[in-house]
Formats: sequence, C-alpha cells, structure tokens
Amino acid sequence: KNTVVLSVGPSKQEFTVHRELLCFYSDFFRAAFNGSFKEATEGRIELPDTQVDVFEIFQVWLYSRSLLNTEDLQDQPDSQKYPDFEILAGLWVFGDKCQIPLLQNCAADAIIQYNKDENRFRTSVLKTAYDHTMEGSPLRRLAIDILVFRMVHEEAANSILREDSLHCWSKESLVDFARGISKAWMLGLPYRNLPEQGKCHYHVHAEGEHC
Repeated sequence: KNTVVLSVGPSKQEFTVHRELLCFYSDFFRAAFNGSFKEATEGRIELPDTQVDVFEIFQVWLYSRSLLNTEDLQDQPDSQKYPDFEILAGLWVFGDKCQIPLLQNCAADAIIQYNKDENRFRTSVLKTAYDHTMEGSPLRRLAIDILVFRMVHEEAANSILREDSLHCWSKESLVDFARGISKAWMLGLPYRNLPEQGKCHYHVHAEGEHC
C-alpha cells in the first residue's frame, strides 16, 4: 500500500498519509511501517497522545516542508504567518517523539522568527518544553533564551512573570531562567537580542551532522 492511516488523539481522528514520505522523514515511522509489527501489516498506527491540531500542521509540513500558513498573506494582511507558539512547541515535541529532526528544526526556526516579527511570546511554550522534553533539550534552551533576552521581566501587563503566567513556571525552569539572567548580566549581553550563536544552536542533529 502507498498510504497508511494514522489515528490521532483521544478522538481517534483518522489521517491518510503517503507511507514513503512519512518513512523518509521519520525513523519512528520507518521502523513501524517497514518492520514485522502489526502496524506494518495493517498499514495503521495510533497516536493517542498527539493533538489533532498539531498533526494537521505536521501533515501540511510533510507535503510542503513549510510551517508558514497557506493562505495568501497579501489578500489577508492580518492573518498570522505562523501557527500559534503552542502549536509550534507541540510540533517540536511531536518531532522529538517520532524522531523527525527536520520538523524540530523547522519548528525552532519558526518560533525564533515569529518572536522576532511580532515581539511577543507565550510562556506556555516553557511549560510544554519542561513537561515533555529532557534536561538540556534545544526547545528548553530556546524558550529560556527568548524569555531572558527578548521579553519584559519587570512588573507590566506584558511581563512574563505576571500572575496569570506563573502556572507555566516550574522550579527547574525558574532555576534555568535565573542562570540565564545571571550569565547575560555577567557577559554584558544586550537586552532584546538573542545572543549570536549561529542557526545550529537550537537545532537537533545526528552525531557529526550540522546545517
């Protein structure tokens, strides 16, 4: 069969995707659909922990290699160029689980560009990163760096430390944030700019690979 069926989320919404394309980008799907597991014989796999809206954006990316919204932006100047920050973070986590490093890198690039274009961020990305990734993951580093260098810390309506955002912070993320602030202060790094670290700094690569 050229196509496989993916049953996504608690609602078990079904998506039909080309098998070769899925296996080309993902070691996880390659193992599932090319092995002797029941997924390979049935041409079907369940992804109960994946959000449907995240998978919908992934499916578009799979065929277009782009995370930009597909509507004509010139006809709709108010439409968002990128999916919401939470979706982008969800895509990174999905890419981590399903071993799709290119998706993770595209999601990281989109988060950086979206933050740069709109001068805003969602602290919920921090919660997603610390709830679903390991210590030292590129998504954690990116979220912390954006919060340290790009966002408002002092008391203000748009402060990242305002009352309604505190539930997104964990002990671990607060420690990393404090270390980031301390390092930025010691090195005299400029506020409102991410440090010059090269595009690869927030990317996922196999050993010996680089952009």
